[in-house]
Amino acid sequence: MRHREEFRTYMKAANGSSDDRHLTEAQVIAYCRNEMSVAEHEAAETHLVGCEQCITLFRNARDFLEPGGDDEKEVTAAETDEAWRSLWREVQGDASTNVPAEKTATILPGDFQRAREKRSLSRTTLALAAGLAISLLVLGWQTWRLLSERRSRQQSQEIAMLLEGKQRELEQRLSHVEQDGREQLRQEREQRLTAEAERDQLQDQLSRQSSEHVPLYTARLSSERGAEGDVRVRFGTATRAVRLKLLISKPYEFPEYAVELADESGRIVMKTSGLRPSGDDGALNLRINRVRSGRYKLRLFGGKERKPLGEYGVSVSA
Repeated sequence: MRHREEFRTYMKAANGSSDDRHLTEAQVIAYCRNEMSVAEHEAAETHLVGCEQCITLFRNARDFLEPGGDDEKEVTAAETDEAWRSLWREVQGDASTNVPAEKTATILPGDFQRAREKRSLSRTTLALAAGLAISLLVLGWQTWRLLSERRSRQQSQEIAMLLEGKQRELEQRLSHVEQDGREQLRQEREQRLTAEAERDQLQDQLSRQSSEHVPLYTARLSSERGAEGDVRVRFGTATRAVRLKLLISKPYEFPEYAVELADESGRIVMKTSGLRPSGDDGALNLRINRVRSGRYKLRLFGGKERKPLGEYGVSVSA
């Protein structure tokens, strides 16, 4: 658009007159493009033969409108801009001089522009358009590449943050598992040590019992027994305990039994519970540790509710 206005200014300066005797810009263009009638064409040709100014205008228009040949060199955009700048400087220089009005031709505003809009794009315009299209394509490609790189970096950062979060979560889980594992190992070690201590204690008790001689006494308990029928138990000099096998009338009436041993003053010197009948006779096996000589009362209870079943005399001599 800028080159078109500069060329119109140049053509006006070249024509330089508003005398109607000269051909107008539109008439010269129509003559060059063979768009006149036969009569108009002959009249314009007759005028061009005798008018130096119009023939100059005709030559300039013909050079501008004539398409380039195959042997012509392609004009670059930089060369075109430089040529237009040089032409514009010459036009401004010519316009600054005093040109007589009778020697100038009349160029109507817009005629040359309308004529040029009707013609196809010149090779220079196509080159400019192609250069602009290539520039826009390169700019678009660079913009797309920058956007792609930015999106790729953003996705990489998001993936890195996600992986870092998963790694921290995994480390926390491993820490909890290790802590739980250490706690479980500690508990298992304590349980094993406790079981070993209990085992050693039982073995010690068994070894002591096996080394001792524990006498066994059998007594049948019934409500008809009198004072002379007390259960007699004797502790020797080295005897620490005796075993008492109690036979009752209905041994399986209760799932378990309890026994208390009280002295003559009524003070309980021994009591035990959880005695279960065993064997065919349903005997209750009771261990009595060494006590002083004298008479004692053996009280029998049945079940967990401790139902009184009887009271029996026990005579102990040591």
